[in-house]
Amino acid sequence: MNTLAPLLSTLRSILPAIATLGIAFIAITSARAQDTGAAKPTAPASSTTREASKVYPLDGAVDPSGTVWIVDRNKPGLWQYQSEQLKLDTQGSNKFRQPLNAVRCLAISRSGEIALGDPATREVYRKDATGQWKGTVNAIVGIPVDLAFLSDGTLLIADLERRALWKQTAPGSNPEILASVNPRGVFVDHADRIWVISQDENQLVRVSKDGQIEPIVTKRTFEFPHQVVVNSKDQIWVSDGYRKGIWSWKIGEEPRLIVSGEPLQNPVGLFLVDDQPVIVDPHTQAVFKLTDNALVKWFAIENK
Repeated sequence: MNTLAPLLSTLRSILPAIATLGIAFIAITSARAQDTGAAKPTAPASSTTREASKVYPLDGAVDPSGTVWIVDRNKPGLWQYQSEQLKLDTQGSNKFRQPLNAVRCLAISRSGEIALGDPATREVYRKDATGQWKGTVNAIVGIPVDLAFLSDGTLLIADLERRALWKQTAPGSNPEILASVNPRGVFVDHADRIWVISQDENQLVRVSKDGQIEPIVTKRTFEFPHQVVVNSKDQIWVSDGYRKGIWSWKIGEEPRLIVSGEPLQNPVGLFLVDDQPVIVDPHTQAVFKLTDNALVKWFAIENK
């Protein structure tokens, strides 16, 4: 204590002087700002700040009749677009962890069956015999971020949390892990081949029906890839949220960013209509067609 006493005494004597200097500095700075007409400092406005939207479409698919279906995270729900008319087909629950509270993805089988992935409940929903949406995977998966059907009706589930691609042979049966590929998007093409957007170094792979993995893009090319589609001519398209664009190429070629920026803001969902890609962009709340590398706004999701 005898050793600390002189130091404490010195600190007490200089604290008032420090406080006085601080007040003087603030006063001088304020005066200079007034003299020069400078504005008072304010927090910089974020260029990425977006107004909250009541709709947030993320994924889409077309059924055998030509009707387009879009899942909406914020509504939450399922939209139907037919004969240039848009309507809300299904309204999900607004309560957390209740059915379809955070519907994120969908797939439509060749017979027209719709499956909806909902991360909030770790479920994939399908309609039962009474037309009601029922969970069918017993909450075994983690975060279903994308879905696709094989021609025999087997459902593929890209699980963001478990970093696995699951397969479910029939509604209600327990899904099994097909491949550990850290998937973000999954697509089944015209030849029943399975394509997977991966978060690993091999950003695009093909997975055989017995789980064998074939790398397609073997180096980091895309910045934030979401989904992939491949048409009957084996043209490949990948949506990239960070690049605000779409990549396209064929096997043997290098991926090319064919469109980027406005009108796209955050392209996520991809599906094929008439063998050409259709893009779902949640930030613009719109759906776009891509033909000959040109974007055309097809329809908007009502922000009501």
